[in-house]
Amino acid sequence: MVESAGISLDRVADLSDIDRAAVRALSLAVYPPEAAATWPGRHLEWAKVEWCVCVWGIEGDLVSYTGIILRQASCDGRPARVGGIGGVMTHPAARGHGHASRGIRRAMDFFREQRGVAFALLVCEPGLLGYYGRLGWLEFHGQLQVRQHGESAGFTFNRVMVHDVEAAGPTSGSIDLMGPPW
Repeated sequence: MVESAGISLDRVADLSDIDRAAVRALSLAVYPPEAAATWPGRHLEWAKVEWCVCVWGIEGDLVSYTGIILRQASCDGRPARVGGIGGVMTHPAARGHGHASRGIRRAMDFFREQRGVAFALLVCEPGLLGYYGRLGWLEFHGQLQVRQHGESAGFTFNRVMVHDVEAAGPTSGSIDLMGPPW
């Protein structure tokens, strides 16, 4: 793993203007406008992240970002507080050096520091199942319900993965996020 200059966990609302500009620049490098314009998920309603982990490079540039959400949901009809990982981005020039995995591990530590987070959940493209699997995530084979513009809907856009926090992440059954996916 290549060392980074630092890692920070911040409320998104508290990011400085400089940090926000760094997140925008990273997003443009990962999702250039021509790719974003044709991305199939662009029409979905996505949850806004509340917290984020930023991994900073040796030169002071933002090399990786992990969005974090905490949400009350239900699992098989029972209330469950869920930690969400979303919007993971690593600059194309910085990939393969462990930056995203550092950000995700820090997010998982954050979930463990909170009281009552049952499990963590993320959605990803099928090609990333192996990557997240190596980080301890398991594929969820049940039904994920989300909200789209206020209406309940089954989530079938991407694959769903879970990770243990205070309880075992379910790999089957039903999860209702009671809001948009992340």
